[in-house]
Amino acid sequence: MAVAEVEKIYLAAHDSIRETLVETLQKKGLVHIVNLRKELSETELEELIGDFEPDSKDVDFVLSRVNFVLDFLGEFQKKEGGFLSGMMGEKTEVELSEFEKIRAKVDLEGIYEECESLEGRLNAIETELGKLENVRKELKPWMPLDIKFIDIGETENTIFAIGQFPVLNFDKAEHELEDSVIESSLDMINKDSQFAYVLAIFLKERSTEVNQILSKYGFQTTSFANLDDAPEEEVAEIAEQIYNLQEEKKAVIKKAKDLVSLKSDLIVLKNYLENMKNRAKVQLNFAKTEKAFMLEGWVRKEDVARFKKEVSKLSTEVDFTFADPKENENPPVMLKNNKWFTPFEIVTSLYGYPKYGELDPTAYLAPFFIIFFGICIGDVGYGLILTLASLWLKKKFRAKETIRNFAVLFIWGGLASMVAGALTGSWFTIETESLPLVLRKMIILEPLKDPVTFLVFCFLFGFAHLLFGVVLEMYDNIRNGRWIEGIFREGGKLILLPGIALLIVQMLSMGKEVLPATLLSVAKWMSIVGVVLIVWFTEPNAKSIFGRIGSGVYGLYGMTSFIGDTISYSRLMALGLATFLIGWGINIIGGIANDMIPFVGFVIMAIILVVGHLFNLVINLISAFVHPARLQYVEFFGKFFEGGGRPFKPFALDAKNLVFKGPELLKDDKLTSNLR
Repeated sequence: MAVAEVEKIYLAAHDSIRETLVETLQKKGLVHIVNLRKELSETELEELIGDFEPDSKDVDFVLSRVNFVLDFLGEFQKKEGGFLSGMMGEKTEVELSEFEKIRAKVDLEGIYEECESLEGRLNAIETELGKLENVRKELKPWMPLDIKFIDIGETENTIFAIGQFPVLNFDKAEHELEDSVIESSLDMINKDSQFAYVLAIFLKERSTEVNQILSKYGFQTTSFANLDDAPEEEVAEIAEQIYNLQEEKKAVIKKAKDLVSLKSDLIVLKNYLENMKNRAKVQLNFAKTEKAFMLEGWVRKEDVARFKKEVSKLSTEVDFTFADPKENENPPVMLKNNKWFTPFEIVTSLYGYPKYGELDPTAYLAPFFIIFFGICIGDVGYGLILTLASLWLKKKFRAKETIRNFAVLFIWGGLASMVAGALTGSWFTIETESLPLVLRKMIILEPLKDPVTFLVFCFLFGFAHLLFGVVLEMYDNIRNGRWIEGIFREGGKLILLPGIALLIVQMLSMGKEVLPATLLSVAKWMSIVGVVLIVWFTEPNAKSIFGRIGSGVYGLYGMTSFIGDTISYSRLMALGLATFLIGWGINIIGGIANDMIPFVGFVIMAIILVVGHLFNLVINLISAFVHPARLQYVEFFGKFFEGGGRPFKPFALDAKNLVFKGPELLKDDKLTSNLR
């Protein structure tokens, strides 16, 4: 409903309490810290002791070891919770007191050394297994060979050699050897589609001639220098070695799996160390003299008293002052909405935050967003599935604020879809004539039978949405003291636009009198009065009358954008019809499968309906979020909202996988959503 008011804080204290103060600020999560050094003048910077860079190397070193252990153990952790849990991640609750003791609790050095040893042994085993498998693969073609490898080579008078030919060259080589070197033998041990594996035996004194012939036909010598026995014996020995290594690997993996139970503590330790690192990083924003330090930041007004209380506990020698934001400052923004509108802050934040002091559009866009969402889906069955799935998602991931808010938003969207579906006769996109009488009586409008009326309805809703944007701009001007612009300029728009709309309706009636003469006359005068007000009050502070009128005419020209903006709402009709028509087509295909395929037709129909409708729901769910959001951002926001604010991000405990709890924590989701 509004943007939380903030105050700027300047704090100075003795350097002896710096670490304690930073720890307290992080734990309480109250202050959005800014870089003070950037705001100091050169003269003021000269008085400082230089760049202030707290050392976090030790933390980085320990954190690297924790990450190594977590990555290693993660390979042996059983995956639980399904796809969504794996994608979104569960959060673990941890007491803050336990969180602060975790470094002493975990024997990181011992765990790291053991994991490093286990990883090293696993890598060695994998390397050895790879080598053995390669040797076994190389030996496979030589299995028929009954000579020991140790006997292959040179004797006093004879040479034994093994190798391979291209399979098509073996016969040629064999014949040439028989003709040229009688004192030789070339035996084929094995062959495959590419090579012939051979044993060559020849006299040492004829080796030159033999080698020339063998080389001529592409002979390649094979060597198993590290093997002694025959191939069959060597393969058996390798199989035994592989078996032993695999058994050892199982034992090593078991030891690693036994350590997985420590992973939860290690995750807590990792988050603890990351928060320690954040403490060091945030101090880069401080200014420091020889004995003191200073910081600057923003605190919500409602938290000022709490901040003073918490800081005063640390030391009496802390000096701090508070000041309201200056006109030229751009304080960070925290949206402040009740629980009904908080989920819709997602829609606002995707566009951008309002500037400090600007109107927060969240509560105003919420009802329109949900109605548009409902029109886009527009089916009772789809809405019911979406609502139930979102309720489950909200319960399953209640510790994740963003997912929880999306779930609530889709719950509202599902309910709106059910209402829209009931009023338009869409129940799992079944034909209206096939519905029971009680459901048909609920129908107000059938978009497929009367698309023109449906389109006009979307235009009217869009026009009302745009007018509401003008009303908000009027309100924003008035509350900021711009009474003339608010009442007369925006009031002129509120008079002109309905008048023009009525005149356009009459123009499109093809000469028929669709409006009473009195109403038509009122519309004309509304248009005239609206034009005068807009022209005269668009720029009431112009330096000359010509400048004032020129600005007014330009502002009046800008009003033509309302026509295009209103037409943009036709996308609601298109998406609503698309959902129904695609679903209707799926029903027809399922029915055909049931009629044409005997025995299993019903099963195939069920598969088609389930898969098809889920696909239709998912695809149109994306459209039902994107297009209503686009109507908010482009058409609605363009009438009153500027944006450009930066979010209020207090320095606080940050944990991706944890939810902190404890009596000393601030109970405020808006400040630190991971604290409970």
